[in-house]
Amino acid sequence: MALQGGAQLIFQCEKPDGTFECLGFVGIPVVNPVFLVFCSAGTSSARTDLSSLRNDFLSRLQALSPSLKAVPAPCGGFAGAPDHCHALQEPDCQKVLVIVGDVSQPLSMQSYYTTWLNGDPSYRILPIFRKAVRISVSALLPSALHHINVEFWSTHIGQTLPTILSLSNLTPSCPRIFISYRQKDSAALAMQLFDALSHAGFETFLDHFRIPPGVNFQARLTQELGDKSMVLLIESADILGSDWTIYEINVAKTCSLGVFALHMPNGVMVPGIDPSVRMSVSDSDFQSGAFSSTSELVQGVLTAVVDRAKAEHDRALIRRRQILHDSLEGALASEGVVLAALTPRGMVPVTSKKGTEYLVWLTPRPPELLDFHSVHGSTVPPVKGVVIGLSRLMEPARLEQTTWLAGLSQITMIEEGQLKKAAEAIAKGTL
Repeated sequence: MALQGGAQLIFQCEKPDGTFECLGFVGIPVVNPVFLVFCSAGTSSARTDLSSLRNDFLSRLQALSPSLKAVPAPCGGFAGAPDHCHALQEPDCQKVLVIVGDVSQPLSMQSYYTTWLNGDPSYRILPIFRKAVRISVSALLPSALHHINVEFWSTHIGQTLPTILSLSNLTPSCPRIFISYRQKDSAALAMQLFDALSHAGFETFLDHFRIPPGVNFQARLTQELGDKSMVLLIESADILGSDWTIYEINVAKTCSLGVFALHMPNGVMVPGIDPSVRMSVSDSDFQSGAFSSTSELVQGVLTAVVDRAKAEHDRALIRRRQILHDSLEGALASEGVVLAALTPRGMVPVTSKKGTEYLVWLTPRPPELLDFHSVHGSTVPPVKGVVIGLSRLMEPARLEQTTWLAGLSQITMIEEGQLKKAAEAIAKGTL
């Protein structure tokens, strides 16, 4: 179910007078309803950072969900404190409290902090501080928050948005990325990006590390592409001179995976890639003063590339989720079945023409254990569970294991490419 007023997301942000503005939104392909609160330490500096974070968040939200629409907040757009919102009473709502700290003034315990500290696992707290206080941050936190890991930022507070979106379940909790490159052109840069992205919390694929000897190279490469659902493509001069990089690019395009192109000096612009997902670097951006196979980016540019990769990754995964949802909706509509609103856990409830009920889970990646666990925990017979994802990208051994898991949990697994046929069967009640 949605929150009051039909909202999928309720966003509250502290104002300079200590009260909170309240905004409601729909049009987001959410996994669960979200109640997101931004507050600060109350100093002039913290309020300035909070204002920047608010603006960056709203811009990122619009970029992630082009169909985003504002809806009236049940409270009328004003709240004295966040602990009075009805969203706190919704068990499936993810409640996230983001606290923007100051570099010198310790945080004072607010009464509503206790609501989050005493809540169930759907309550999450995220303190945010400038990186300059990493070593001394414990002195700036109330003792009640000492057990919570802090998020730090360096150049701009918007760097914390991927963590905020992840805690809210608006984006995946485990970001994954596949680096596609030509070794003879950009080996050192690929290694540098692998290290930087891994330290930034990404599960990162680089063939130099992730494919052991004796493994079917193409099968593993295909599975890794599907699992990551986001390709960082280093557009060097000879990027199209390798059958493998061409294969990776074609899989990404065919399966509507996200692509972020990092364009090198004198590099080739790969056809078919939207310029909006391309970032160019110049020779002066490299430590040696020129790009070569042994060159690495200067730290500031590397940070900017990682930040951009985070933003493009989040956008790509939400876009994939929306594409799947729209495809299912269109396929069912052609069969005369209207799609219902998402459940609080992000399932798609569908009722066939004969009255058979289904819960469909759309995963932007090849199905995994967690997908089946989520569906199995939400379906009560006679409702039937269905998982739709990129199962064709799995290695044979993993496909066999996943098919066994689907049978064991009595959940139907559908390859994304067969979505139209599956919609026909669902409409008839025969799936």
